[in-house]
Amino acid sequence: MAKAITPVAPGFSWIDGASGRALVCAALQRLASHVFTTRALAFRGASNDHDWSRLAESLGVTADEVVRVRQVHGRAIAVVRPAARGAGPGDVAEADAVVSTDPARAIAVRVADCVPILLADRGCRVVAAVHAGWRGTAANVAAATVEAIAALGIPPADLVAAVGPSIGPCCYQVDAPVRTTFLTAHSHSDAWFTGDGPGRWRLDLWRANGEQLAAAGIPPEAIHQARLCTADHPDWFYSFRREGAAAGRMVAGIRLNVRT
Repeated sequence: MAKAITPVAPGFSWIDGASGRALVCAALQRLASHVFTTRALAFRGASNDHDWSRLAESLGVTADEVVRVRQVHGRAIAVVRPAARGAGPGDVAEADAVVSTDPARAIAVRVADCVPILLADRGCRVVAAVHAGWRGTAANVAAATVEAIAALGIPPADLVAAVGPSIGPCCYQVDAPVRTTFLTAHSHSDAWFTGDGPGRWRLDLWRANGEQLAAAGIPPEAIHQARLCTADHPDWFYSFRREGAAAGRMVAGIRLNVRT
């Protein structure tokens, strides 16, 4: 029996293709080919290479042309340019975001509760993929990515952002050290927490990253949130918080469209 389709936020829709069932954002799809994958792919173990090939096919490239990073839960940015071709498939740098001006390659980040963010500009000049866990969010990796794009001469006001499925405020409980890290780094971040018992809080990474993108200069109406909790939808998404080290991974992948 087929699994029921999980309702999605306005502006997002399910598609079926080489990556299996995946999520796309309409506003972003008009600018750049992209997908947020589901449990249809795992990106680990025996299926890893095959899964990357399927993702690549869905974005119109080969597996060798998907640029990935060794994610380190920080705010380092890897920039991919047409003249700076890598050595082939796999990890290319330690970073938690990739910015690309190369339409011949796709870029991707892996998540299993952390927040995946995809960006593109209305002039089809740049795309970006961001991995924002709680550490990356505390370090404002979303804003760092927007700043890296601005350094290429593309203003934040030209960007469209899609925030994909991740653990939601319904399920993400954190402790005092995590909250203290945020409060130290961001004076207004108390609004991102809701008390959840002695020494425990629920953290809203969706709100945090949305507000950081807006503060970096992206128009609020151009920031689109899927608002799907990975921990709360086990039929569709992997969740490290729910499944532990055995959890697979979802991928947020995007490719710069060729201008015609």
